[in-house]
Amino acid sequence: MGQSDQNDETNVSEQLAAEVVIVGSGVAGALCAYRLALAGVKVLVLEAGPRITRESVVQGFKSQPLLDLSAGYPNPHWAPRPDWGTGADPYIDQAGSTILQMEYLRVVGGTTWQWSGSALRLRPEDFGMYSRFRHGVDWPIAYDQLETDYAEAEKELGVSGDPAADTGLPRSTPFPLPPVPPSYAEKWVAERLHSAGLSFTARPVARNSLPFDGRSQCAGFGTCSPICPTGAQYSAMVHVDKAQRLGVRVLENCRVERLHADTSGKIRSVAFTRSNGSTGTAQGALFALAANGIETPRLLLMSVSERYPHGLANSSGQVGRNFMDHPGLYVRMELPEAVYPGRGPITTRQCLDYCQGSFRRSHAAWLMDTNNTLDLHSLTEEALSRGLWPPELDEFVRQRARHQFQIDAHMEQLPHLDNRITLDWARRDRAGQPRIRLNYSYGDYEKAGFEQIRGVFRSISQTLGARSTHLSEPFAHHHLMGTTRMGFDPHRSVTDAHGRTHDHGNLFLLGSSLFPTVGTANPTLTIAALTLRSARAMLRQLQSD
Repeated sequence: MGQSDQNDETNVSEQLAAEVVIVGSGVAGALCAYRLALAGVKVLVLEAGPRITRESVVQGFKSQPLLDLSAGYPNPHWAPRPDWGTGADPYIDQAGSTILQMEYLRVVGGTTWQWSGSALRLRPEDFGMYSRFRHGVDWPIAYDQLETDYAEAEKELGVSGDPAADTGLPRSTPFPLPPVPPSYAEKWVAERLHSAGLSFTARPVARNSLPFDGRSQCAGFGTCSPICPTGAQYSAMVHVDKAQRLGVRVLENCRVERLHADTSGKIRSVAFTRSNGSTGTAQGALFALAANGIETPRLLLMSVSERYPHGLANSSGQVGRNFMDHPGLYVRMELPEAVYPGRGPITTRQCLDYCQGSFRRSHAAWLMDTNNTLDLHSLTEEALSRGLWPPELDEFVRQRARHQFQIDAHMEQLPHLDNRITLDWARRDRAGQPRIRLNYSYGDYEKAGFEQIRGVFRSISQTLGARSTHLSEPFAHHHLMGTTRMGFDPHRSVTDAHGRTHDHGNLFLLGSSLFPTVGTANPTLTIAALTLRSARAMLRQLQSD
């Protein structure tokens, strides 16, 4: 069997134990650890990457000439990640017709260090895509079964939102915080598009509109993604810190290599390697993988043995399959009036007009939001391409920046078996692990959605009287979903409705890899809600064993 016969527990330098061992310290791993610790459970969290500080990231971005979201964050050799800053990504091999420039972090706190803070719920019809529209599959749970978990997740993350906004979503509780006020630019655009029949409402965000949970009020720096410099925006460090105060042990720089199952299918331990090369194992009664939609299936596929030649939790053959993102487009316009973008957070307004309806039988639903960032780089590039130099360059950028505005859209994607993560055992990454290979492409459903977005963007540009318009090519939103989906049928899914794997009764999977379909909502709030549901199931199992 080659690599599958290797015994990773030889020459072990450290043996750890806890009731629950969690791999990954992002929002799913941190929130799960915190909720279990509240009930008195002994929890160990293993994180491949280092612990960082907000100050170091801010300084890192100030000193970086690169423009990708991850440029200011560490990318250590023992915990590498995707990196597009210098050209082609050396970490993930792309084998499909579409190159997906995804980004994620491997640090304590995970990718919530760099997210936009959007905290949207999936819509009721998103849970029944096949029943309603004959596309994809149905979730094993309905919106009503997750609603109270959504409400609890909003409290845990500190979501600001407008209870008067007509989102069409049943709610049992109000938002914990009032909405974040819109910027002048967003108000100007929303008012004019409202007269054209488009409705923009407050976007629910895990960003403090008022001081909350020991975090300050948003100061409107506008750099929410890649980094909130004040900590007013939620990151999983909130729950990492809370979990540690309750006794949870969080070990950074511990890259998990594989999981070990006994002959009965029960997971007995995980093997890890520290940044200094030393190795160890961690044993537990329950295990949870919360490593994101790429690294979680990778760990399962790496955990091959004679008994499990295709990896763990993979009797269905679904591990790594049905990978989905939220493909995006944007339109950047030069407006006829100065709107002064860049004042305030990255986005506060959204349009849900294209998120639901019978049209989903023929093309993808999509969500539109205002983008309040100021793209000085593209303006400078344009000025240089025109041969401008200071002081003319300065005046050009200053004048255009006042009039620039961008609207973004991101779209649902259907689960396709061939959009998948596999491993290349013949090639290794910088950490010595098998290279990840991604096969990815868009189908006709998504392509038809792109066409509608382009048409709406052209109409918006005309309505606003834009003096110039730039329409982007499709791009990634870094929402890594669907590679270990939940479901009732063990032959077509990896876990049950609580995230417990069908094949291994003491192994849970947490995060957006569980999503059978993706709707148009950013995934983080649903990740948190599902994690709360899984944590309760884990507690019940611990109490019954």
